[in-house]
Amino acid sequence: MNPQIWRFDNANALYYALVDTLSQSIDQLVQSGRDPVLALPTGNTMVPFYRIASAHETSLHISRLQIFNLDEYYPINARNQEDSFQAYMKRNFYSRLKVQPKAVHFLNGETTDLNEECARYEETLKDAGGIDICLLGLGTNGHIAFNEPGSEFDSKTRPIELHPQTLMANFKGNAPFTHALTMGIGTLLSAKKIIIVALGKNKANAVKAALKERPTRTLPATSLQSHPDVTWFLDQDASLLV
Repeated sequence: MNPQIWRFDNANALYYALVDTLSQSIDQLVQSGRDPVLALPTGNTMVPFYRIASAHETSLHISRLQIFNLDEYYPINARNQEDSFQAYMKRNFYSRLKVQPKAVHFLNGETTDLNEECARYEETLKDAGGIDICLLGLGTNGHIAFNEPGSEFDSKTRPIELHPQTLMANFKGNAPFTHALTMGIGTLLSAKKIIIVALGKNKANAVKAALKERPTRTLPATSLQSHPDVTWFLDQDASLLV
């Protein structure tokens, strides 16, 4: 499948265009009578996006949204709770909103039964009607959500050991976590629409590989080549090689 590739002069232009694109897609779903289901990422790249999105909650129909986080660190405890993605989303997005989403779902990083928790998340997602729009970031090693190199393309929500490159990127060498729970690649590919964001020269090789190399488990983002509706949002630096 041929993805759409949108290039922007700078990150700010990208974020505003992303909010506009999401608003249009969400509005179409609402007009059809559906409460849209979104899968949303975290990470430093997305912090400005959430700040801008929170100022456009009316056009995003926030009160109609069912939102699922893509992943969560494991194990979460009292000492590292502020590093959790649940805390990230509350800090960067939900606390900024005047009106809260219809429903917000997180993977439980405090669970004592990993398999049961992952099965619960898949079932909850199924009950919501599946993912309408999946927003993704891209790791420098080609990971999407926390599907690290080696992940099966039909994988569902599951525990995973984080790659050293991911830990270095996220924590600069002093990682309080080595594992996570993540939606699988198969779960992501079940979304009706996928939007993936990449910024900076350090993502250029991963972007090129994801778009140009044959699909392979060593580069999880190459799995997106099989999806019928993928849009890439890239700044000039991330799009240097494509």
